[in-house]
Amino acid sequence: MRFEIIAAFAIGALLPVLETARRGISHWMVNFTTMFEDYLGGALLLAGAWAAYRSKSWGAVLLVLAWASVTGLMTSSFLGQLEETLRQTASEPNNLLVVVVKFVLWSVAVVSLVLSFRAATRTKSA
Repeated sequence: MRFEIIAAFAIGALLPVLETARRGISHWMVNFTTMFEDYLGGALLLAGAWAAYRSKSWGAVLLVLAWASVTGLMTSSFLGQLEETLRQTASEPNNLLVVVVKFVLWSVAVVSLVLSFRAATRTKSA
C-alpha cells in the first residue's frame, strides 16, 4: 500500500482524536469551527484513503482533494502556532509539543499531497 494511503488512514483517524484530546469535547460549544474542520478533514482523508485503496475510479481524485484540504488546514494551523510561539504569546501549556506535532502533521500532509497528485496524474494518463 502506498505511503499517502496509509498516512490518510492514520491521520484521518488522528486529526479528530488529537483535537479532542487537546481541547476537550466541550470545545464544540466554544468554537464549533475549529473542531468541525478537524473532524471534516479526518473524514475526507478516511474516505479518500478507502476509495484509493479499493481502486475506485474517483478514489485518486478524492485522495488529492482530501490531502489538499488537510494541507491547507495544517499550513494555517502550524504557521499560526509557530507565530504565537515566536512572539511568545502562546497560552498553550505544552506549546513546544503542539508545534512539533503540527509540524510533523503538516510535513506528512505536504508529502502525501505531492504523492497522491503524482499517482492521480499517472492513473489518468495511463
